[in-house]
Amino acid sequence: MITGRLLNGSCPPVGLVVESEPDMGPVRHLAATAAQAQGFDQVHAKRVSLVATEMATNLVKYARSGRMLVQLVEAGDLRGVELVATSGPGVDDTDRWTATGDATGGEADARLGAIARHSDLFDVYSVVGRGTVMMARLWGGGPSTAVDARFRVGSMTEAIPGEVVTGDAWAVEQLGTRAVALVADGLGHGLEAAAASAGAVRAFRQHHLESVEDIASHIHGALHATRGAAIAVAEVDADVGRVRFCGIGNIAARLIIAGGEHQLVSLYGIAGYQAPTIRAFEGAWENGALLVIHTDGLSPKWGLGDYPELHRHHPQLAAATVMRDARRADDDALVLALSGGAEVVSTMESEEG
Repeated sequence: MITGRLLNGSCPPVGLVVESEPDMGPVRHLAATAAQAQGFDQVHAKRVSLVATEMATNLVKYARSGRMLVQLVEAGDLRGVELVATSGPGVDDTDRWTATGDATGGEADARLGAIARHSDLFDVYSVVGRGTVMMARLWGGGPSTAVDARFRVGSMTEAIPGEVVTGDAWAVEQLGTRAVALVADGLGHGLEAAAASAGAVRAFRQHHLESVEDIASHIHGALHATRGAAIAVAEVDADVGRVRFCGIGNIAARLIIAGGEHQLVSLYGIAGYQAPTIRAFEGAWENGALLVIHTDGLSPKWGLGDYPELHRHHPQLAAATVMRDARRADDDALVLALSGGAEVVSTMESEEG
């Protein structure tokens, strides 16, 4: 499975505004820091630098404004770096180069084709008038492999301006056709909120094989000594075709399935303090479904109807789109997106030059 890891220990994944050429230096430095943190050799570190530079150049040359996010990812023993770029407005002809990774339409297509070729995983989504989201994952070498999982995971996390830690956290555990996800929002923000959400993650890891109601109960008990948190636990069973969801507090969740969107219900309370009712709600799951869970650092007033076919792309692009368009500035924010389909990790052979 793919999991996220925080860059520089306690810091959330790092995002940078990219508007002009002087902004490209910090992007390259951040990418190099991430590659070093993951133990990349010189060849694979250069791939990260190249992809980061090309993505940042695209933002400078073809977008009115943009942001680059760098985070660390893991798959078994593999260590990787993920780069996410968000910008607006979008373009309407991405298929011609994403299908082949080749340049067919000038300098911009050549640059995007280079990103695709040098990345182990690449995806892009664009809507004219709304913007473009792009992701690239690069692994630090080793034999080609496929992750033994039935689900793909995407996430975006941002701290409230002025904080270096975020009080929001997530975790996903997968076993066969079952995936269980947690989103936790520590009360308030800063170190104490981060401690509460970290406690929720620890309890989740210990009890993830149990039912969502029992997992939520264990988290509730584990957070008594903390500030408390809003939490949501979701279980997806692809074989049974079912989603079970248990939320305590103000966590929003939406299931996109068969062209429709369904809100999943969280009940009143704060894990660690008050949880008068711990109850699970069920929904259907099918191939092509997308589950999006987010904290209240994002407005719930968004809908995938504004983004045709987005649910068919990697869920990282859904997470990045929601973060870009629904972000509130007065709180930490986290989006977790999960969809069916095995997460394939294929490390490419690279040569100097």
